Amino acid sequence: MSSWDRSRLIPWSRAIPVAPATASGDMEDVDLLKERIWRDLSWEAAQEEKELKEQKKMAAAAAAADGQSSASSALASIDAQHMQQSSTSSITSSTTDSDVEKNFLGFVGRPYLTSDLLKNAAFGATIGSITGMCFGFMDSIRSASSSAVLKSASRSAQGKYVFQGTYRSGMFFGGFFGVFHIAKYGTRVLVDPGDVGEICAGSLAALGGVMAKREWRVSMPYAVMLVAMDSFHVFMREDGKA
Repeated sequence: MSSWDRSRLIPWSRAIPVAPATASGDMEDVDLLKERIWRDLSWEAAQEEKELKEQKKMAAAAAAADGQSSASSALASIDAQHMQQSSTSSITSSTTDSDVEKNFLGFVGRPYLTSDLLKNAAFGATIGSITGMCFGFMDSIRSASSSAVLKSASRSAQGKYVFQGTYRSGMFFGGFFGVFHIAKYGTRVLVDPGDVGEICAGSLAALGGVMAKREWRVSMPYAVMLVAMDSFHVFMREDGKA
């Protein structure tokens, strides 16, 4: 049984970090470790396929030099070895796949937990609200300084205008970023396509909602900036730089 086949039998859902992974004592993310292991195993499988093709090419070259009979026997031995590995892999895969429960879409996603859904929604709403309040404050200050009506208004009226613009923007972007992270989590539970697929699905849901109303479209640059910042953080984290 190859390392790829053995990894399919590992109960990833029960894996927990038992020792600090860094010198500072921080625990590494189990999902991140899982993704790294899957990538390494995929690379090993690709290397095995590449070596098998090279062996067949060498056997074919030997056919032209040494004769058809010796090359045919070499090719037959390589094919037999490959068939044996394939049969072992298929048996292991069928045994493992029979134990994995698929959802109503026919995919094997991540386990659903209400606590995880609430955590993603709360994270998106909190970060979106804080960032949206900053956006709203800057826009309100710029509008107040460029409007002739607001310039002639009292200090309290100007402050009320800035406050209203700040909290309205915070509520809007809190809802937007909350929907983005909820859509990402839902995609992970249903399909689990990886970070790129989750970001695409979340962007389609959240940015599509922003485009639904004409008065919301003015916030599209800030919304795209939020999604880009989140995507940058995800990929930097995968590279181990964040």
